[in-house]
Amino acid sequence: MTQPVRVVFRSASRTAPAVGEGLRVALYQGQGPAGTRQAVEQNLKRLVEVTALAADYGCQVVVFPEKYTTGYAIGPGECRELAEHREGPSVERARLVAKENALAVVLPYPERDGTDFYDSISVIAADGLVVANYRKTHLYGAAERRNYSFGQSLPPVVTMNGIGVGVLNCYECEFPPLYQYLAGQGAQVVLGPTAADGHFRLADGTMSQVPYQDATRHIIPAMASIWRLFIAYANRRGWEQVPAGAWQYQGNSGIWAPDGEPLVAATAEDRQHDSLLIADCLPDTIPPFSPEGHHPTDNRLTLNPNLQPAH
Repeated sequence: MTQPVRVVFRSASRTAPAVGEGLRVALYQGQGPAGTRQAVEQNLKRLVEVTALAADYGCQVVVFPEKYTTGYAIGPGECRELAEHREGPSVERARLVAKENALAVVLPYPERDGTDFYDSISVIAADGLVVANYRKTHLYGAAERRNYSFGQSLPPVVTMNGIGVGVLNCYECEFPPLYQYLAGQGAQVVLGPTAADGHFRLADGTMSQVPYQDATRHIIPAMASIWRLFIAYANRRGWEQVPAGAWQYQGNSGIWAPDGEPLVAATAEDRQHDSLLIADCLPDTIPPFSPEGHHPTDNRLTLNPNLQPAH
C-alpha cells in the first residue's frame, strides 16, 4: 500500500506568488522501488499523485530526486534496459501531468541517445512543453562513469513564473563555480535534484568507510548567501534495494534563501515519511548581503584571463 504524502507547507500566504514576484517550489522526498520496469511504473504513478497534491497547494514547480523514474542505485544492465529517449514514455507522462495540473515538473531520468547514456533532467513547463533537457556534466565516482557519458553543455537557466531558474544535478550542487555561472546567466532560483546517501558500495565491491558529506550543512547555505540565490535541494529518503546492495539516503531536502537561512528543511520526522516540502522563493523579500558589498559584481576574476566571472 502506498504511504500517504506528508505535506510541509511554509508560506505566509495561501496565494502563490504573482508572475515576476517569486516561485512556489515543491520538493518530493520519498522512498521508492528501483531497477525494474515495474519500479518505473510505480514511481510514475507516485509522480501523478504528488504533482496533483503540489497543484492543490498552488505550487508552480515540483522537483523530484535524481534518476527518479528508475531509482538511483542501478547498474549498467538496468541502465541499458530502462533508459529512455528524451521524448520517451516517462517524459511524455510527466508532460501530460504538468499540463493537466498547470505547474512545471522537473523530472530526472536515465537517458538513452543511440549508444550513449546520460544522467539527465527533463525540465517541463506548466504548459507541458519541455524547455530544457540537461545531461549531467559532473559525474560522481566510478559507478556513474560506468553507466553514463558526460554531458557537454553547462546547466540551463529557464524562466518559471517570470523568475530565472537554474538546474544542477546532485554532485554538481557542491561546485561553487556552477552557482556563479548560473547567477551570471540570470538565475534567481537553483533547483537541485539529488540522490545523496550515507555509505555506499565502491567500485571494488567494498563499502565506503567515510559517510558522504551533507552538502546542506555548509556548501548550500554558503552558495545561497554568496551568490544571492534560492537553492532547492530535492533528495530521497529511506532505502533502495538493488542486486548490488542497499543504499540509505540522507533525507536532507530543503530550500535555502539568499541569506543562507532555510525556508523549509526536512526534519528527522520527515525522514520517516514520504514528504512534499513547499516554500515560496521571493527575491525582493531578502535584504542585501551587506550595505555595500555584493559578491557577484565585486569579484575581480578578470585579473586572471583564464577565468570567466559572473556578470
